[in-house]
Amino acid sequence: AMSLAYDNAKANDLFYNNQGILAQTIIPPGIGGYDKKYVNPYNQYNLDKAKKLLAEAGYPNGKDLPVIKYETLATTVARQVSEFFTKAMADIGVKIQVNTNTWPQLTQKTKKRQAQMFGMAWLGDYPDAENFLQLLYGPNASPGPNGGNYNDSKFNTEFDIAKNMQPGSERAALYAKLAQYVEEQVPLMLGVHRTSYVLKHAWLKNYKFSTFSHGNSRYYDVDLQKKKEVFESGVLTGKAIQTASKW
Repeated sequence: AMSLAYDNAKANDLFYNNQGILAQTIIPPGIGGYDKKYVNPYNQYNLDKAKKLLAEAGYPNGKDLPVIKYETLATTVARQVSEFFTKAMADIGVKIQVNTNTWPQLTQKTKKRQAQMFGMAWLGDYPDAENFLQLLYGPNASPGPNGGNYNDSKFNTEFDIAKNMQPGSERAALYAKLAQYVEEQVPLMLGVHRTSYVLKHAWLKNYKFSTFSHGNSRYYDVDLQKKKEVFESGVLTGKAIQTASKW
């Protein structure tokens, strides 16, 4: 109900200049297991359905539902996002108490299971769906990376199988199946896969933007002649590179 009450497309426009890719699962584009045809049934703005589901859960218009404490960062954008979120939940009668934190405070609260609900992003460490799905793996619960402490025996079993398989279409299909299985339970509300814009100098060679940039700098090279020509001409040129990164 809460996910359906949140207008993710409007949030994308307000906070990401409409440049993010609306997330359908936790797996981002470009990673094996990402299914561009899959449409998340609960990540679509539908206020009427949200109210109906909330009533079916025993909380019509939010009646008798305790206030939900939402942990976020004490930054300008985080405050604006939390205000948007609070208003969206108010539209179905769900009351939100926003608590702002420094980054160390927020991470400590999640590690110590002191956060009822929190907002946080994830930047992939390596290009494999395992790195994203592990955030939902039961044995990785707090203080591990599974800060939401989601624990489902079926997911855990199939995740163990998938992560030990050789890379390929079979494993990618299983990853996609796992990601979509989770979305039927909605343990988290998805946002967007963010888009990055990078400007590079024309004399920088062997550079290709990647979210997974660990160790890449060793391959960079500088064309000194090109650099000299650019400076002598008095014109600095660059190339814009766009890429979708993890939500």
